[in-house]
Amino acid sequence: MTRQIRFLAAIVLGSLAVAYGGVSAVQPVKASEVFSKTPSGYHLPFTSSERGRDLFVNKGCVLCHSVNGAGGKVGPRLDANPLQAQIDAFDFAARMWRGAEAMIAFQNMELGFQIELTGEELAHIARFLHDLEAQQTFSEDEIPANIRRLMRSRLLKDLDL
Repeated sequence: MTRQIRFLAAIVLGSLAVAYGGVSAVQPVKASEVFSKTPSGYHLPFTSSERGRDLFVNKGCVLCHSVNGAGGKVGPRLDANPLQAQIDAFDFAARMWRGAEAMIAFQNMELGFQIELTGEELAHIARFLHDLEAQQTFSEDEIPANIRRLMRSRLLKDLDL
């Protein structure tokens, strides 16, 4: 299996495990605790909404995307859907894939680099983006000053709707 397919499989399977309650929300400490081996041989990352929230902010996703009204307006809002009982990991991955070219171009333009995410990090972010309860307390106060400054850049203001 190619590296890219394994990466996508880890994201999708990790999100599916969360959706079906097969993985608990624990913060991994050791490599042996990061993945759970299933009977079918897949390795599923343990995910945490709290870790996903931290990554969403500190990796810079919040620069373009908002949750609970906090964050950028250039990209689509990423609020959890209260009517969606389960995470649709395939849809999540497909939406990111469709926007990849624009996201990378914008990241390079505004940040000067492309945001890098591991499969485990993306699984944590997916968990946060599908956790209505975790999102309800998310606010602008959590956005670091350096990212807030970028959100006020001329280009972002011009694009702001």
